[in-house]
Amino acid sequence: MLVRLHLVTFFLLLFTFTYAQTRLSGKVINSKNEPIPGVSIKIKGTAAGTATDVEGRYAIALTAGQKHELEFTAVGYASKLVNDIEVGPNLDNELNVVLEVAAKDIEGVVVRSTSRRQESTTALINLQKNNIAMSSGLASDFIRRTPDKNTGEVLKRVSGASIQDNKFVIIRGLSDRYNAAVINNAQLPSTEPDKKAFSFDVIPSALIDNIIINKTATPELTGEFAGGLV
Repeated sequence: MLVRLHLVTFFLLLFTFTYAQTRLSGKVINSKNEPIPGVSIKIKGTAAGTATDVEGRYAIALTAGQKHELEFTAVGYASKLVNDIEVGPNLDNELNVVLEVAAKDIEGVVVRSTSRRQESTTALINLQKNNIAMSSGLASDFIRRTPDKNTGEVLKRVSGASIQDNKFVIIRGLSDRYNAAVINNAQLPSTEPDKKAFSFDVIPSALIDNIIINKTATPELTGEFAGGLV
């Protein structure tokens, strides 16, 4: 009975020694000897892992007497796989790793402009000639020659438009509630709390490239106007 007890104790000690967990520690740096925080460290073939702290240091438990593979990954760096790692009472149990910056292939970027900026009177006239919709307007070169300080004053000079209270536009005899306004293809909300109207005197004339008043509806325009779309 005593012999059996000794044998059981021997095998338990042998099992514990063989599969004991030993801590592997180290530091992850880049080629400039700078610590890399947040590096993900995974034990290949398992779900276990850890990450480096703000100083690039880490510690992970590995089974003694076995060979392990560790994968080091970080954003902006090439991943690194280190294999044949062993830990144990008589080993160094330290592993420092250097990660290289990942090379990036940057594709060419093509920038296309979809807006139609008509900053000269000649360009604006050509637009009106080729446009299927009836429109009128003023270009920036004309606006710069006027003493007008805001868009409300400029609109007085557009054919078919008149201004009420120096800020509300009337187009083809229809009041402001029948008109709409957009800037850079974005519709402007009403500035008045009690009626549908936009106060054009809030926009300085120096900020305007051109003013075009569309008087007929087309598919690409908003349908919220009957008089005109500024």
